[in-house]
Amino acid sequence: MISDGDSPVADAKEMIRRDQRRLAVELLEPWVADNPDDASAWATMAAGYFGMEDWGAALAASERVTQLRGTARDWCNHGTALRKLGRLKEAERAQYTALTIEADYEHARSELHKLHLALTKGDEEDI
Repeated sequence: MISDGDSPVADAKEMIRRDQRRLAVELLEPWVADNPDDASAWATMAAGYFGMEDWGAALAASERVTQLRGTARDWCNHGTALRKLGRLKEAERAQYTALTIEADYEHARSELHKLHLALTKGDEEDI
């Protein structure tokens, strides 16, 4: 495991790979409290929450990542959390932000397709 003062991100990523998402989040929570500008830790924590389908917590963590780093992937993940919470217009804006950063980011295009289907149907359930 980690030595004192070292980032626990690598260990948390390994925990997520082993489907130990809750442990990964628990490992990272005190770290991000003490290191609030560690984008990698926030992104890893968001991944843990995504895996647990805790969309509110995933949204909060992914929002922090967009503030700190803001890559296309970060915005796409943030948009996915928004979509899962039924906040479709905000999710759409997040996906367009991802595509502004990286025009050929396929995951954002896929998410936009899901959003557009839901918005045209008016169906906000299970999207």
